[in-house]
Amino acid sequence: MCHGHHFLHQSNPKPKSSQLKWSRADAKAKLPSIIRPSSHFLEKIGADTIAKIVLHHHRLLQKSSIAHLYPTDEVHFLEGVTKASQFLIEALGGGEVYTSVHGAPCMCRTHAPFSIDDHAREVWLMNYKQTLHDLCFPKELIEEFWNWIEPFSLRMVNHKSATTHLKHFSYEAMKAEFGIA
Repeated sequence: MCHGHHFLHQSNPKPKSSQLKWSRADAKAKLPSIIRPSSHFLEKIGADTIAKIVLHHHRLLQKSSIAHLYPTDEVHFLEGVTKASQFLIEALGGGEVYTSVHGAPCMCRTHAPFSIDDHAREVWLMNYKQTLHDLCFPKELIEEFWNWIEPFSLRMVNHKSATTHLKHFSYEAMKAEFGIA
């Protein structure tokens, strides 16, 4: 468990490092619940498609205002894509494909070396929206995926802006952008 915010596995919380500065715990406690896709979601979409989605998403991020958060070396970049794909596949119910290789996931530890603010999260999330559009993600599965990835993305923020609040991008507000009436 990563300071009470681990969502794949349940274990005892570990004390926070005195050297790391996280968002206030009470701010994270007010985040909306993560609604996990159904157990059949991954069966419908396939692990190979998830891997393609992650690669496309990361390629878009390489060209974005948060490109500095990603390796410029192709080998390290692709290692990160593989790791992110494994994480996403496991989070979506694909067995312990991440955990068996990398150990229990911990978003706090993974993102600690980077300053991820509200803007970075919004860029990351909007590039997921673009990815779903670019890869013609099945419209009947967008709501389920978006209702999972959007609240999930809130947990990546580790540097809170003093002037802005985390923006919520609900499926209802976004569905027209996916071409869904």
